[in-house]
Amino acid sequence: MPGDPREQRLTFRVLHYWRDRAGAGAFPLLRDIDLAALGEDSANCLLIKIAAPIERSSFLYVGRNLCGPEETRLEGRAVADCPPQTLLHRATSYLSRILEKAVPISLGGAITTPRSLILYRSILMPLTEDGSTVTAVFGAANSREILSSEEELVS
Repeated sequence: MPGDPREQRLTFRVLHYWRDRAGAGAFPLLRDIDLAALGEDSANCLLIKIAAPIERSSFLYVGRNLCGPEETRLEGRAVADCPPQTLLHRATSYLSRILEKAVPISLGGAITTPRSLILYRSILMPLTEDGSTVTAVFGAANSREILSSEEELVS
């Protein structure tokens, strides 16, 4: 189970799942992340394989809710290929901080579009393959669109 089913916040549910997988370790192994176990939350999740330089890190998994209808599938592609002004781009924009701190970090903010304001919340969490070095990142993000007139967005 990915966490307390009563928890309404995606970021808290996946953080709980991540902590369960970490057990007594600093952070979980990449192979311990079972996206199917997350149920519908997996549609908002992502997995990234770390590379140097960080822009060459690549997507192992991108949930269907993180890719807009006009975007191509990003699995196997570099994080740098992520289209700007998208939820996925915002959710991965602080990837380097995860490598520096080696702890989960959650951020939120807003994306302004010509017809709406999109409020989002994301979380990135370190993973390992060798038990000590951050070699991958598990994350999740979701958003809520607030439709507004152009005048309201400008003010």
